[in-house]
Amino acid sequence: MKKILIIEDDLIDQMALIRMMKQQYIANQYFVAKSIKAAKSKLGETTFDLVISDYNLADGTTFDLLNDLKNTPFILITGNENQSTIDSVKSKLGAIACFTKDLDLNYLQELPIAIQHFFNQKITAPKQSEKINNLDSSSTLISHQNVSINLKNAYKIFDGKKQEIKESIELFIFNKPREMDELYNYISNKDCKNVIKTTHLMKSGFRFFGMKTQIELAEDIEKNTSTAENICTCDKLINSFKQLSTDTKIAIELLKKELPLL
Repeated sequence: MKKILIIEDDLIDQMALIRMMKQQYIANQYFVAKSIKAAKSKLGETTFDLVISDYNLADGTTFDLLNDLKNTPFILITGNENQSTIDSVKSKLGAIACFTKDLDLNYLQELPIAIQHFFNQKITAPKQSEKINNLDSSSTLISHQNVSINLKNAYKIFDGKKQEIKESIELFIFNKPREMDELYNYISNKDCKNVIKTTHLMKSGFRFFGMKTQIELAEDIEKNTSTAENICTCDKLINSFKQLSTDTKIAIELLKKELPLL
């Protein structure tokens, strides 16, 4: 039985990642580390056959695991990191594959195939029920004002299983207010480093629910925070934050209304 360590700090991404792999890898053991610190601990305790890691975590990046990942097969997952960063990680850590978190979450279907290839297992295409294949975008789309939520990814990844779809929605509803409060405090305190990390983390939930406009707002905050230490007070960042805060509240209310219908 193969041991696979998943290093990912977003709970929705963890759920989706493990779900998609279990559809193809019933016999594998999956371990999860939610931070660089936790990953270092697990890598020190156990030998893994494969490590799958998001590049950017709250307490560091995969570069901080340079010594811990020696001689361990490694797959990199990135958000919107530039190509030079990706190339550097692949070179220094010897990543056997790299996937980018795309809006349609196609990487979650491609990843199991790459793992099968690495373990020399029979390669099979990700399975989807006929019901999921027949979903049309209008049946999974909910919107209000500036917010458009598409549940198609949730139906696809969780194979239409309503309990797991509900759990992913409940995680979004629970986590997003806390993340917005943290982001507000970091901006108020001009803590630019944590502004970037928090908005980067928030994008995973927006991406999972197909919220393209809100991903763009989060990326705008990241971009305008990274150029100078005092950029946290600029009008453009504040306006993007206010819009993102309003949109997040609307999204939560839309998803709360959706829960009883599942």
